[in-house]
Amino acid sequence: MEREVEGRLPVTVVLVTRFGANLTTGVYRKDTHTDRLLDYDSCHPVDHKKSVVKILWSRAGNLWSTEEKLKEERKHLEKVFADNGYPKSVIRRWTTTQRKRAVDTRQAATRIVTLPYVKGASEGTARVLRKQGVKVVHKPTNTLHGALTKVKDTEEEENKTAVVYDVGFGNCGTR
Repeated sequence: MEREVEGRLPVTVVLVTRFGANLTTGVYRKDTHTDRLLDYDSCHPVDHKKSVVKILWSRAGNLWSTEEKLKEERKHLEKVFADNGYPKSVIRRWTTTQRKRAVDTRQAATRIVTLPYVKGASEGTARVLRKQGVKVVHKPTNTLHGALTKVKDTEEEENKTAVVYDVGFGNCGTR
């Protein structure tokens, strides 16, 4: 349970601040927050990197109740993106024109297909399919689940115990 401290109350990712009878809202980050994001140079689909930028950018716009604090938050986000390797030109493009294009693409897509992500090929495939009205969602080929679900070696048939075997009795046909 969270309690108000010095007029401030964190609620999930929202920080509510009380000034007398007035309330303002903003983005809440824990003291342990490091501003570490999906690195721009990492081997992930470009769409995932775009999502990181667009989600944090729109979250700031939705949560800050004052224009001054929103400007501070967006300046902070620009520094965070730069620290994580995102070029300024890419950030500018993704936070303006790409947002409109994403809405148009979502509305135009009549079919959705999930494909494994292959660096260097997946973006081109998605671009071609998008022109045909197909939205592509990428999934990783190697997952933690896949690596951890088969941790035991398979047991040889002759080494298995507590198993009922089908045993025949001579030539009489009885089992």
